[in-house]
Amino acid sequence: MATSSGIVRVPHSDRAGTGLDDWEAMDPDSLVSGTPVQRGWLCDEDEAAGYLAGVWDCTAFVDRPGGYPVDEFMLLLEGSVVMRMPDGTVATVGPGEAFVIPKGLECQWEQPDYVRKIFMIVGDPVGEGADNPALSRITLPELAAPADTGPVETRRTWFENATGRMTVSVATHAGGQTTGAPAPAHELVHVLAGELALSSGGEETRLAAGETAYVRAGTMIARRHAPGTRLLTARYVP
Repeated sequence: MATSSGIVRVPHSDRAGTGLDDWEAMDPDSLVSGTPVQRGWLCDEDEAAGYLAGVWDCTAFVDRPGGYPVDEFMLLLEGSVVMRMPDGTVATVGPGEAFVIPKGLECQWEQPDYVRKIFMIVGDPVGEGADNPALSRITLPELAAPADTGPVETRRTWFENATGRMTVSVATHAGGQTTGAPAPAHELVHVLAGELALSSGGEETRLAAGETAYVRAGTMIARRHAPGTRLLTARYVP
């Protein structure tokens, strides 16, 4: 069930599925092998827009090759995924790594064992996107900080979908605090290093390295970053 709170601490859960609900079985016709059992927890959902964000886990399976049905950002918490493309290209993603699959990309999902992930799904139209190479490949953002940069402000946008409403970026903050302002987008914010404090309505959510929060668009929010805080953020403008 999706929560109605403006700021939500996203549970990473564990293999026991604490806090995760049973989800319906996958269509057997969509699978090459496996009888996957999937569970999940949603921090937000907009069925009309085809938008979902939350936590998902599932047992092993291999799906049939085809066009990926959505734009999806994923951060793996446990397990690994092998993505196979028609030209023989293979992308393997493991625990602690993030990746983005663009809507319409021809690929095949191969999951040799249990997987748990944080995700954001967007159902925007595919569009042309001729000048956007991220729409024809799997994007794997670089999460580690560059060597010897110090706590300086850096930001790189690794992915933008065809409509420009979904982006995935990695940023390092020199430290400081912002004043309260409405969040312009839905955000999944994962702390790679440092500390982040999110304040809204007199309440503060503090996040250390390895923790994740969800911010709903329109939430009045102030942010405080410790020097050198590095964030992985997936955003969607509704």
